[in-house]
Amino acid sequence: MERPCLSRRHALLIPATAAGLGGLAACGPEDEGFGTAEPLRADDGGIPLEEIPEDASTLVNFGGQQPFVLIVRGTGDDLTAYSGYCTHNGCALRQHEAELDCPCHGSRFDAETGEVLLGPATRQLPEVKVAIEDGTLRRVR
Repeated sequence: MERPCLSRRHALLIPATAAGLGGLAACGPEDEGFGTAEPLRADDGGIPLEEIPEDASTLVNFGGQQPFVLIVRGTGDDLTAYSGYCTHNGCALRQHEAELDCPCHGSRFDAETGEVLLGPATRQLPEVKVAIEDGTLRRVR
């Protein structure tokens, strides 16, 4: 007797595979956007400080591994930088007004202090080292 082209075992895997691919599609490029605006993009040399608004929080894409950084700028050179990734599971955060929201599990962070506002995350966002050189903001590695 000839075996069918599709065994029962393989037929049962089709729904699970489809669900898995659908889940991966949900984690596509739209999860890397932050709220309704894209993060500012820095070239290899950094980003001009004048592009980062004063008295505001701004997400910047520095490229490379873990590229998203939250820049909290006061006036002039007064700034602090935090990781743009959730401390719960490492998902890229989205900025919504004065909060950063995690699209994966719903954690929320204060966009000025990096403090957790809503779990499941329990740790605040870690600081990231940045430096201003000749009017350009650069990430320090």
